[in-house]
Amino acid sequence: LGMPWAELPAADESLTEICHIITDVARTSEGYYPRNYTMGYDKAKRLALWGAYPLHSCYTQGISRERHWGYDPTLAPGEQMAGGVSAPYNRGHQVANADRRVSNLANDQISYYSNMTAQRSNFNSGVWAALEGRVRGWMCADTLYVVTGAAFKSTKTIDNANGPIAVPSHCWKVLLRQRGNQNRQISQFKADELKAIGFVFTNDDAGAATSIESAVRSVKEIEELTGFKFFRNLDPAVADAVKSQKNLADW
Repeated sequence: LGMPWAELPAADESLTEICHIITDVARTSEGYYPRNYTMGYDKAKRLALWGAYPLHSCYTQGISRERHWGYDPTLAPGEQMAGGVSAPYNRGHQVANADRRVSNLANDQISYYSNMTAQRSNFNSGVWAALEGRVRGWMCADTLYVVTGAAFKSTKTIDNANGPIAVPSHCWKVLLRQRGNQNRQISQFKADELKAIGFVFTNDDAGAATSIESAVRSVKEIEELTGFKFFRNLDPAVADAVKSQKNLADW
C-alpha cells in the first residue's frame, strides 16, 4: 500500500497485503472512511503474519455485541482457517476484539478468520489478553500505532476443515507513540519525541507463564525475530534509536 500510515511495516512481496475500511461510520474530515486494520497475509499458512492498526478511543467505544465469525471476503474461503480450532488451541485475534467497537462492520472485520491464529488457550486467555488490556490503557489523546503478529521458528501445523494451518511458535506486538500530542506526521519527529516498545511470547505453556515485564523487547529485536521492518515512515536518521527503546516505565 502506498499510504503514509505510521503503523505499516515495509512491504513484503511474499505476503498479500489487505486493508479493511470501516464504511458504516462517518467519513473523516478529509473525506475518507477510516481504516480498520491492514494485514500481511500468508495464504500458504492460512493466517496473517502481522496486523497493523491505529489505536484510539474513537475505535474502542460504541457497540457491545457478540463476535460474528466469518470468512474474509477479500480472500477465497480455502485460503483461510475454517471455523474453530481444536484443544489445546483457541482462535486468537491478532487485532483484538475489544480494540474495534466503533461499529458493527468494524467488529465484524475483526472476527474474520483471516485475523485468527491458533494460540494456546491458557496463553490467549491469560497473559496475552492482559497485554491487550494494558495496550488499550496506553491510548492517549493522539494515536497509538500497533503491529501484532506471529513468528515461526518451527513447522508445527494442526488440522482444520480447509486444510492444515500453521501454529505460531511466537506471538508478538510492537508499539509506537508520540511523546505528547503534537499533531505531526511520524516522519517529522526526532528520536526523543517518540517512544517505542515490543513484546514477544512463546505460544505454549511457557509463554502462558511469562510475565508482561519479562516479555519486553525492543522493536529492533522483534525485527530480528520476524524479518520485518516496522514503522516504515520513521525518519531513517532516528529509526534505529527509536526502535532500540524498551523501557516499560515510559509507558
